[in-house]
Amino acid sequence: MTIKVTLNDFLYNAGVLGLLRIFQHAKIPCEVEGQSLLFEESNLEDIGEHYFNFLIDRYGCETSYEKMISSEEFIKSCLAEQIEEKHLEDFNTLIENVKKWLTSNSYKNTYGFLTEVYFPFVEIAQSLKKITKKKSESIGDIKPLVQEEAGKLLDCISHLKHSQAKHYLVARSLSYQIIQGFWTNVSFLNSTASKKDLYGEYANYFTNAALTYIETKKDERKYEKNKLHCALCENTMGKLSETFDLTWLQKMGVDSARKSSHYWNHQKDLFICPICNLIYSCVPLGFTIAKGKGIFLNNNQSVKQLISANSISLRNGEKEITPDELEEMAYYRILDVMIQNAVGKKELEIDNIQIVKFDKYNESRPYTFNILSRERAKTMIDSKSSLNYLVGKFAKENKEYVGLYQEVIKRLYNGQSFYDLLYRLMKLFIEGEFKNGIAIKHILRISNNQFKGGIHFMTFEELEKVRNIGFYLKKQYYGQENKLGGISYRLLNALKVKNPNKFMETLIQAYSYKKVAIPIVFVQALSDQEKFQTIGYAFLLGLQGYDGQEKKEVKMVHA
Repeated sequence: MTIKVTLNDFLYNAGVLGLLRIFQHAKIPCEVEGQSLLFEESNLEDIGEHYFNFLIDRYGCETSYEKMISSEEFIKSCLAEQIEEKHLEDFNTLIENVKKWLTSNSYKNTYGFLTEVYFPFVEIAQSLKKITKKKSESIGDIKPLVQEEAGKLLDCISHLKHSQAKHYLVARSLSYQIIQGFWTNVSFLNSTASKKDLYGEYANYFTNAALTYIETKKDERKYEKNKLHCALCENTMGKLSETFDLTWLQKMGVDSARKSSHYWNHQKDLFICPICNLIYSCVPLGFTIAKGKGIFLNNNQSVKQLISANSISLRNGEKEITPDELEEMAYYRILDVMIQNAVGKKELEIDNIQIVKFDKYNESRPYTFNILSRERAKTMIDSKSSLNYLVGKFAKENKEYVGLYQEVIKRLYNGQSFYDLLYRLMKLFIEGEFKNGIAIKHILRISNNQFKGGIHFMTFEELEKVRNIGFYLKKQYYGQENKLGGISYRLLNALKVKNPNKFMETLIQAYSYKKVAIPIVFVQALSDQEKFQTIGYAFLLGLQGYDGQEKKEVKMVHA
């Protein structure tokens, strides 16, 4: 029988994409048709195996298992050569971690399924001891101890390399690390299933229920009598025992056993079929996740566009990407798709791309949502190089680190002004607690790009001219920098309260003191509130001594 699943809400769509990724990874044939995914029932027979195989290949590098396996060369180097004192601390940290990982409950509950691996992991792990070097001892004196512990570590690793060990241990780790953030309390994540075979538990709860239901559908006369309708597709069920609910999805479902008042006449009437239940189990595989944070671009125009929008790499060369980089790549992916679609057309086209961000560590609200409008998308395209620069840049404010990329993206998301952020950074810049003038310049550019095509917009050349004017005035005050501090604070406060008259009054005093004419560009600041802010911050940036030059790498300096 051919199964057809059609795009619906964001979570269901993530599940559809997750299932499709499983099929593609396992090289199982399926078809994409508009907003639908079509596949044969036989595709589901070993879906649990394929589910975890995809999960392991995609996220296995982030697990404690992989950290142990990848430490083999380091351990061998400690054996082959005399261990250097600076590496002894790393060696001891590894011993501590391996001992912790191999004796953890998740590992101990899984060893019983390693029927082909005969090795006392817990016993060996518990015998591991950190190496202590006394002041009177040389590195050579402790070499026998290093060799003994290194031998134990290598013995553990050689047995961990067995395919069955990886098959179970990595799957168990990722069930907590990745899947539990999205759903819990059923199948292998049921509180009673911690010591059970997670592959078998997936099959029992998801696969078998779906395959059994598909068999009942083949009896058309009996199927026509079904009265219980799936809330997500056209399937119907004949009895309650065939139905499922959404209570197992984190922060999404209503527990009918505890909250019957949510339902009409206190009777549960929201059901999903076993096939949709299985689709929802694939939600974690539809998101792209980095270090507990994920993103899903819900472009529901078609399954093909959904695939294209979410084609985001988890690695940047040899390095794993950070959550900031993941978000940056996701936005660029949207923009790239839009640009490709706009070839031969006069305008960019964008329609209902819902950006869903997931945060495993936000238990009360793991999902946040935004819609990217055409105007904001254009600003992002115009600001691509500036956004790229801000990734990984931070400022320290009131003893807390502020991620500049996140602050900028949040304002672009919500269509907010950047002036409050520019004020905060410029204040830190004036006080010497933030040294990255380049970052301020890029944020000012992004802010200005919002006005592109309108009367408030200033060209890059105009902005640079204003910054140079500020830089030139600073030179006029050479040897009198203490006076510049007071001038800078008064100008900054005028920008904060949006008072161009106060700004001009301070400027007139500053220029008059040096008997220098005020540049004509400041006339614009009196007549246009938006340009007043843009001109003001560009001028202040130059006044603090930023010369407009960009180095290849500028490190953030914090107080």
